[in-house]
Amino acid sequence: MSTQRIEIKIASRVYPMNISTEEEQMILDCAQEINAILKQFEEKYAVSDKQDALAMVTIQLALREAKLKKQMKDNEEITAERISKLLELIDQSISK
Repeated sequence: MSTQRIEIKIASRVYPMNISTEEEQMILDCAQEINAILKQFEEKYAVSDKQDALAMVTIQLALREAKLKKQMKDNEEITAERISKLLELIDQSISK
């Protein structure tokens, strides 16, 4: 896996990173999304302290991740339940 050094800018600060080539676009997209959400918070809530705005962005993104994890877990449970029902139907049809 090859790595490269890039710099991303978040809240007017530059952060150098060593990343794999495969992650570059995802990291750039994430930085862009963070900055977009940060701008929304600054405009909507008149947040002047970057630290407060970044904390709010962090909470929003953590909440989004938690919701996705819950949704994935729910989907896995539903899928497992459906598979179980299908196996029961197969067993029933074989035993007839």
